[in-house]
Amino acid sequence: MRLQFWHSPTVDEWRWSLYTSTYAPDGKACHQETGTSKDIRKAFDDVANTVEFLVDKKKKEDDS
Repeated sequence: MRLQFWHSPTVDEWRWSLYTSTYAPDGKACHQETGTSKDIRKAFDDVANTVEFLVDKKKKEDDS
């Protein structure tokens, strides 16, 4: 999983992108998510929620 996180001073927003092949949905080679927030804690929460969702979803697919 690759995560990039940066601040864009022009629009004063925190931005992130996530790329993964390990936690891609079944039948997909890779998966990408992106997000943005003015608040850094909200941005990190969004990343954490996204990672938890992908990991849980993959675990359920593997258990089926």
